[in-house]
Amino acid sequence: MKCITIYIKPILIYIFFIMSVYAEEIVPIDITSDEMQWNDNERIAYAIGNAVAIQGEKKIEADKLIVYLEKNKATNEIVIIKAEGNIVFTTTDEVATGKIAIYDLVKNNIIIKNNVTLKKNDNIMKGELLEMDLNKGISQISSEKDSNKVKMRFIPKQKDKE
Repeated sequence: MKCITIYIKPILIYIFFIMSVYAEEIVPIDITSDEMQWNDNERIAYAIGNAVAIQGEKKIEADKLIVYLEKNKATNEIVIIKAEGNIVFTTTDEVATGKIAIYDLVKNNIIIKNNVTLKKNDNIMKGELLEMDLNKGISQISSEKDSNKVKMRFIPKQKDKE
């Protein structure tokens, strides 16, 4: 019996270590605005006026945020945030702006429409539709009309003169 205990303890410690390393970190989402409304039956929250949602390094600001929670009432998981008016979406190294956005927290992507600008460092992209895959770090900007072209400006870094 003692021999079994000697072998089981290290195995249990190893399993606990592996589970703790691969466990998903739960990062809360803080939402502030001038006014808030809650529809318990639909599990939808409305943040109206100077609305801001922050989760870790990601922040979305807009005139209005519509927050959809998982239908299962046992969880408070936000699945989608729709944003309307004067949108600013910020990550650690990018800032995107537009008029309408759908931020899917389950897929970890955001689609921003209407007069879109994406800034990364000193580089700027402009268009009508921006799709950002936050898992892969891929952003695609396009135009919905043939008459509007997508614009990009890349600013080279200055070399140090010695």
